[in-house]
Amino acid sequence: MACVNHPDREAVARCVVCGDELCAECRHVAPDGKSYCAEHLAQAVAEGQVQAPEVPQPSAAPPQQPAGAASGESPGLAAACYFAGVVPPLTFILPVIPLASADMKQSRFMRYHAFNGLFWGLFVVVGFVLLEFALFSGGLLHLPGILMVPLRIVRALWWLAALVVSIICAVRASNRQEVRIPIVSDLAEKQVRRMG
Repeated sequence: MACVNHPDREAVARCVVCGDELCAECRHVAPDGKSYCAEHLAQAVAEGQVQAPEVPQPSAAPPQQPAGAASGESPGLAAACYFAGVVPPLTFILPVIPLASADMKQSRFMRYHAFNGLFWGLFVVVGFVLLEFALFSGGLLHLPGILMVPLRIVRALWWLAALVVSIICAVRASNRQEVRIPIVSDLAEKQVRRMG
């Protein structure tokens, strides 16, 4: 269940008075251990039903999120999404993680990079499969080696270029900079808009 005040956060308790779902930030625990929303805790204290909870004094400043970072955003995972298809096939799991995680699914940043990385990986794999098919067909047709060498060079360059582009995109994503890949990013944008 989602918090009544923060729909992008998981609820951890219910107010004993109104039953509203509350996240850790919105939940107020009275000395008797019961959970209240802010309004009903104040009302219960005012009516003398519970004692006012002690407010702990922070010993140090709480850790702050990086500028622009929101709940459920992981620039490291966003960067890893760009290696789908470039390294072994298991890496296609990386872009799926933000799309399956309830917390990350709320973040437009994570959805964009997940779709961008997923479509980029598919583009790389399709190109590689086409080059492999051309090499396989050339072998079946017994084409001379002089014609096969350029295809092998193009296959090697395809993977190298894909790796370089993936590294550049990953670095930009981890620094929260814009990542645009022609055609691929347009498809990613459409999917992000479709999900809302």
